[in-house]
Formats: sequence, C-alpha cells, structure tokens
Amino acid sequence: MQTPGFLSTPLIRTFLFALLTSSLLASLLAVKSLFHLQIVPHLLQQHQLHRLLTFQSVYTNSGELLFSTLLLYQLRLLERIFGSRKFLSCILYTGAVTSLLCPAILLLGWWLTAGRWNYLPPGPTPVIFALLAQYHAAVPGIYKFSILLPGGVGEVGGSDKLYAYLLALQLAACQLPGSAVAASVGWLVGYAWRLEMLPRTRWRVGRGVVAMLGGEGEAREFEVLRRRLRGEVGAERQGGPIVWRVLDQFRGR
Repeated sequence: MQTPGFLSTPLIRTFLFALLTSSLLASLLAVKSLFHLQIVPHLLQQHQLHRLLTFQSVYTNSGELLFSTLLLYQLRLLERIFGSRKFLSCILYTGAVTSLLCPAILLLGWWLTAGRWNYLPPGPTPVIFALLAQYHAAVPGIYKFSILLPGGVGEVGGSDKLYAYLLALQLAACQLPGSAVAASVGWLVGYAWRLEMLPRTRWRVGRGVVAMLGGEGEAREFEVLRRRLRGEVGAERQGGPIVWRVLDQFRGR
C-alpha cells in the first residue's frame, strides 16, 4: 500500500513549492519572456548565457505547470526509495547535464533546419523526465489491468503506473517540438545516470545540504530499512528472486 501525501518526501515538496512559486511570480511580474531559449537572438547575438541556467526554473504555460505538478506528485515515491541524498543528487546532476545538452541539440536543430526551429520552451521538463526514467525502472506497479478492445480483437494491458505516463505524454506534447525534445533528452540522461554511463554518476551532494532542506530527518525511517535490507542480504545470500529484486530497487539498480 502506498503511503499517501508527502510523508518522508521533503525534497519533492520543496521542488513543487519552488516551481509553483517561481512560475506564479513570472506570470504576475510579466517576465515570462526572460526564460525561454532561442539560438537567435539570445545566444549568438545577445550572448545571454544566463538563460542556460534559468530556462529550467519556471513554466510559462499553465497546462505544463498543471501536468508537471501532478507528475511530480506521482514521482514522490522515488525519494522514499532512493533516500533524500541520492534523490537530490539525481536532480542536480541531471539538471546540470540537460542544461548543456538541450541548448546543444537546439543549436544543432537550428543549423539543420536553417533557423526554422529556434525555440526551446522553459521549464524543468528534462529533469522531470530524468526522474521519470528512474520511476520506470525502480518503482514496481502495484496492480495490473487489461482493457478489452471493441469487437473482441484483443486487449490492452497496463498498470497503476499508466496514470504517470499519461501525464508525461501530455507534458511532452505541450509545446512541440521543443517540449518533446526536452522530454527525450531528460529520459535518456536519466537512464544514462542510472546505468552509470556518464562520468561521476556516483557523486552525492553533501549531507549538510540535504539536512538544510529538511531531508535528513524525515527520510530516516526509510534509510534504516534500506540498511537493514543490505545487512541481512549481505550476511547470507539466501532468498528468492523477489528478495533480490527488492534489494536492487533500493540500491538504485
């Protein structure tokens, strides 16, 4: 049974609050135009390199903000599985990598299309999809279901995770093609981080930073559970495949 609400997920709670606040302020202060990314004029002509750091900080579209907040609420389970320290490290690492890759792909697309594609919408869509890749690999479905197609031609299966994927599809389709590119980059970077295909993927943020954000104390019960599982299984390699699958999820494999 899933734990309701934001229990032991302080970082997701902080992430959601910061995203909602920044997006609301950008709308109220009429500064939405300061966050999207264009090769011309922002980067090549005006040299506004600070946009590489800020374009993932706000959403300027109400639909994107709605879908992202609902999706982040679903992804809160990751913080309970990973622990606040690993979870925050994933956000910071994938955020830094996607902040470089997305503009690079935009530059390539701008060159290949002779300037016709020249817009990358703002918002942390790449980071959210990097987290979604972890959710896809690490969070098991609680139940599965099948939908019988009309005419008896077959059936379509799914699980309770389908709701998160539908939200993600809506988010990726909000501002095509830029939103889809951002989502794809985030998903690939997230899986590359998980498979340790990128340099220094085992880097972890300092415990003091996590404690400052309130993540050290609230997630302690889940940290104790992870250590207990590691200790018990490390002591004697006995148990069925289900035990090993659960342990691998806690190890982030």
